[in-house]
Amino acid sequence: MNGDELLVKRKKGSKKFVIGAAVIGVMFFLVGMLIGFFGHESEHAPSPATTKPEVLDPTQLIIQNVDVNFLQTLLKNFSSKARMAGTESGSELANMIRDMWASSGLDNVHLSTYKVLLSFPNQSDPNKVELVNKTTGKIVFTSNSFEPGLTTEDQNKSFISYNAFSPAGTVLGSIVYVNYGTVEDFQYLTQNLSMDLSKKIVIARYGIISASKKVYNAEQYNASAIVLYSDPADVNRDSERQSSESAYPNSWWLPKGGIQRDTVNYDYGDPDTPGYPSTNYNLPIDPSKRALTKIPCQPVSYSDALILLSNLSGSVSPEHWHGALPIEYRIGPGYENNSEIEVKVTVNNYLDKRVIKNVIGMIKGSEEPDRYIILGSHHDAWVYGTVDPQSGNAALSQAVEIFGHLLAKGFRPRRTVMFCSWDASEFGFIGSTEWVEENLQLISERSVAYLNVHSLVEGNFSLKAVSSPLLQDAMYTVAHQVPSPTKNVSTLYDLWLAQSKLYSSNEKEPSVSYSLWSGSDHEVFYQRAGVSCADLSFNFDFRKYPITTYPLHHSAYDNYFSYEHFNDPGLKYSKAVTQFWVLLANYLANAPLLPFKVTRFSAALENFITDLVHNYKEIWGQNNVQYDQLISAAKNFTEATICFEKTLLSEKELNKKPLKLRMYNDQIMQTERAFLIQQGLPSKPFSKNIVFTQSNSEPSNEKSFFPGISTTMYNIKNGKSQWNQLKHQIYLATLCLQSAATQLSLPGTCN
Repeated sequence: MNGDELLVKRKKGSKKFVIGAAVIGVMFFLVGMLIGFFGHESEHAPSPATTKPEVLDPTQLIIQNVDVNFLQTLLKNFSSKARMAGTESGSELANMIRDMWASSGLDNVHLSTYKVLLSFPNQSDPNKVELVNKTTGKIVFTSNSFEPGLTTEDQNKSFISYNAFSPAGTVLGSIVYVNYGTVEDFQYLTQNLSMDLSKKIVIARYGIISASKKVYNAEQYNASAIVLYSDPADVNRDSERQSSESAYPNSWWLPKGGIQRDTVNYDYGDPDTPGYPSTNYNLPIDPSKRALTKIPCQPVSYSDALILLSNLSGSVSPEHWHGALPIEYRIGPGYENNSEIEVKVTVNNYLDKRVIKNVIGMIKGSEEPDRYIILGSHHDAWVYGTVDPQSGNAALSQAVEIFGHLLAKGFRPRRTVMFCSWDASEFGFIGSTEWVEENLQLISERSVAYLNVHSLVEGNFSLKAVSSPLLQDAMYTVAHQVPSPTKNVSTLYDLWLAQSKLYSSNEKEPSVSYSLWSGSDHEVFYQRAGVSCADLSFNFDFRKYPITTYPLHHSAYDNYFSYEHFNDPGLKYSKAVTQFWVLLANYLANAPLLPFKVTRFSAALENFITDLVHNYKEIWGQNNVQYDQLISAAKNFTEATICFEKTLLSEKELNKKPLKLRMYNDQIMQTERAFLIQQGLPSKPFSKNIVFTQSNSEPSNEKSFFPGISTTMYNIKNGKSQWNQLKHQIYLATLCLQSAATQLSLPGTCN
C-alpha cells in the first residue's frame, strides 16, 4: 500500500473512528496533566545527595595503568621462543599480538602482509671459519657455529650464527686485522702502511659503525671476505675478562662463546623491490641487480677470534686498535713463523621468499581522523630478543591496552592513533619500509609524528631520546609529568636533566640527539616521508661503560633471565619509559595546536651551517664555491620561524577558528617535509632527508649534518674531484631552507 492509498482510506473512516480518536485524545491530556503535576512537585521535594560525575584525567589514568605485571607477563611470553621473521614462531607471535589488540577495543586491527626476500643459515651445513694448512689441507681449527647453553633458559636450544644477506661462498686466504673496519681504519692500512687488501680476508670487531658499513668498506678495498667478532673491550670490560664468572649468567657481559648476529643489507626494505612495496602485483627486479653485499661475512665469538688473531705477523697495530684479548694486536697478513696456515671462510646462507606480518591497530580520531600519531616497535628477533625488540613490543601492547581503556571510558583522541608492530625489522627494517612504501602518499600527507621504541631498557642510567628538533619541547613537557623511577628526584625530567649534566655541566636542559639516520624503524618514516620522529629508550652510563650497545645484543643470551637480573630488575625503568611514551602520544593526539617548536628546528640548522662554513670557508673561497646564499637562506628560515611563533602567540581563541588552526598545524607538519630531496643522497638514493642522513661512505667520526656537503668535502680532501657535486649539494641545501621559510610565511601568518 502506497502513501496515497493510506491517505484515501483514512479519509473514508467511519463516525466510530472519530469518536474513538476523541476519547484517546482526552486520555492523553489527563495523563499529561498528572505527569506535569508530579513532576512539578518533585522539583520542590528534597532530592537525595548526588555526586558529581567523574572527570576523566587521561594523564593520571595513563600513569596509573602502566602495569609492571602486565609488562612482565608479555615480556616472558614474547621472548619464550626465537622469533625470527619468516618462521613459524615469528608468525605465531604476530597472530598473538593481533588477537590481543583486537580484544582491547581498538576500532580496527589487521595484519599487513608482504612476501619479501629474506636470508637464512643452512641448518644442515652451518657456516664456519677455519684455519687450514694450505699444503696438506689439514684443518687445525674450526669456529663454533652455536652458542653454548649456560642457563636453563638457553640449554638445549642451539641457534646457528650468521649474518643475514651475506652471500654463500668459500674463500681461502691470508687474514688482516682492520680494527672496527671504518673508513679511517682501511685508509690507515692502505695509505700509511701501503697495504694491498685485494683477496685478503679481513677481521673486524663489532662497534662504532654498523655491520653493513664494515662489509661495504671491506668491499671498497677489494677484500675477499670479512669475519666479525665482539671484542671483550666492547662486551666484557670486567678485570677478569677471560673468566666465565665475570660474564653472563653472572653479569650482563657477553661470555666468551657469545656471538652477535646482524644483517649486512646495505639499505632498508625488501632487496627485490627497492623503492616500491612488495605487493602481489609488483614485479621484483632482476636478481643480478639486487643491492646486496658481494663478499662472504661470518660472525664468530671472541674465544674463536682469539685463535684467529693470535700470532699474526706484520706490524703491531696502533694503540687505539688494541682490544682486551690477551694478545699483541698485530695486523698481519698471515701468521708469524707459519706461512702454511691460511684462513678459510665458508658461508652456506640461502635466500628465500617468505611472508612477513605487520600488526596494525587504529583508534579513529574524533575531530581530525585524517591526522595520525603513530607508535611503532617490532616483534621479530634474531633469537629471544628480550631487550631488542620484545621489551619495546610489550610496551606497545601496554599502550594499546591503555588507549583501549580510555576509549571504553568515552575518551576518544582528537587525532587518529595508530599502533604498528613490525616484522623483519632485523633484516633491514623490511616490514616498516614496505608498509610506508605502500602507503607513502597517505603517510606523507597525514602523519603528525612517528614514535618508536624497540629496546625499552638497555641500562638503568638515563632516558635516551633520538628525535627531530620539532618534538624536543613536547618531550620536555611530558617528562615533567612522569614520576622518576629513582628516589632521589621527583620526575623523569629531573632525572634526565641531572644525568645530562654529568656529561656536560653547562647543560640547561636534558640532552637530545638529532641523529635520526639509522638504528630502527623510524628511519623510513623520516627519510622517505619526512615525518617528525623520535626513538626512545633507557640507557646505561656511557662514561662507566664506553661501549656501543648493551653487551648481549643480538646474542642467544638476550633473554628474560638477563633482562630481569641485569637490564631492569623490577622493571621500574620499563614502567617509566612506557609512561613517557604513552603520555607523549596522548599529548600529540589531543593538543589542538601541535606542540612543535619550529624555532628549535631553525636554531639547530643554523648551528650546523655555521659549523660547515667555519670548517670549509677557506677552501671554498680558494675554489670559487659560493655559499653566501646558503647563509642567507638559513637566516631567512630562522626569521620565518620566529615570526611564525610570534603569530601563534598573538592568536586568540584558536579553538573557535578551526580552519585557521588547521592551517597552522599543516604548516608545522610541512616544516619537516621541506628538507626532503627527491634524488636522495649521492650514494644513498632512498635517504632523502638533506639534513639528517648518513651515506654509506661517511667517515665514522664525521658528526656534521647536511651530509651531502660534509661527505662530499671528505671525498674532496681525500683526492676525489667532486667540486661540481659539492656546489650542487650546497644549492639543494639552500633550496630546502628557502622552501621551508616560504611555507612558514604563507599569507595569513608571516608577511
